[in-house]
Amino acid sequence: MMKGIFLFVFYQLLNSAINFFLIRRPRQYGDSNNFPKVSILVPARNEEGNIAKCVQSLLTQDYPNYEVVVLNDGSEDETGKVLSTMANTDERLRVIESVDPLPEGWTGKNWACHRLFLQSAGDILVFTDADTFHSPNTIRTMVQEMQRQDLSFISGVPREIVVSFGEKITVPFMNYSIVSIFPLFLSYFSPFFSSLSVANGQFMMFKRHSYERIGGHAAVKEEIVEDLELAKLVRRHGLRMYTYNLSDLVSCRMYGGFKEAFNGLSKSYFGLFSLRIIPSIFVWTWMLLVAVYPFIAMARPQDRLLAIVTIFMTTLIWHGTTINYKLPRDVVLFHPLIIVVNSFIGFHSIKMGCTGNTSWKGRTINVKKPRWF
Repeated sequence: MMKGIFLFVFYQLLNSAINFFLIRRPRQYGDSNNFPKVSILVPARNEEGNIAKCVQSLLTQDYPNYEVVVLNDGSEDETGKVLSTMANTDERLRVIESVDPLPEGWTGKNWACHRLFLQSAGDILVFTDADTFHSPNTIRTMVQEMQRQDLSFISGVPREIVVSFGEKITVPFMNYSIVSIFPLFLSYFSPFFSSLSVANGQFMMFKRHSYERIGGHAAVKEEIVEDLELAKLVRRHGLRMYTYNLSDLVSCRMYGGFKEAFNGLSKSYFGLFSLRIIPSIFVWTWMLLVAVYPFIAMARPQDRLLAIVTIFMTTLIWHGTTINYKLPRDVVLFHPLIIVVNSFIGFHSIKMGCTGNTSWKGRTINVKKPRWF
């Protein structure tokens, strides 16, 4: 058992080194005379605490040719009122009010993004979440990257703002898993490895014709983790994509504490495996063993050295992740607990999915049926 865990963590360390090189920070190039119209599209539901800061950061972009379109997705709080006030002061902001029932077979976010697309006019589409905050040069920088690298799709990993202890033992697992588990070089190498593609719904930029070619959000209307599924479609169609380190440009406080993080991640984790029960159970059981077993193995003389080296390698991965993505440094100290907590969230997500109790922001998400494999 200890040898298998050691080999897995050794793979993670090597893969992390490769991904730290591949997931690079974008850079802004010199002056450009090519400014295709950009549509920044924001689905918002019950976001009264975040939406003003998000939209204001989008309205202060230094890019000369863009629009901001926000869909108020049946919010039950003051989101609509905040947006209405902002729309009256800046003509680049358009607000769509959605009060119609959610169509059968769609998740709420996918339907909102699809409607935003239908209302957009840009040659480039940027989908971003309502709890994100953008530096003024975000759009200019990413458009230049898309043009210079001839990319059809761009996504990336923003800076995740974690404040409370409950956020520190939940949210950073996302950064760790992207860095250490996904072999991105394979997904870049060939569409055959499209299942290994990674994207983050907090920031996704498409060329419009590429988005239409893959079918857009309509092609993943049932998916809970739609960002990964869209990335897979991009690669299956042979289109070029890249995942960036966006920690200098985009930040996001995903959740406001442990309870909200637990519920939000429980909504998503089973969807990472397309609601397949056996693979999901296997992965979360394995991650639990990876976190806990090396500490148990230290009590056995024959396993002690391997266990110590394994813990050291895992610590290196977490240290590099916190530095690269501007996470609090004390997150490194919590890394065994982070993996344990997220494993239990994974098991809870399976239970919710199998009992039809998956929900988020007042909506039940029950459009796909779980399967064993």
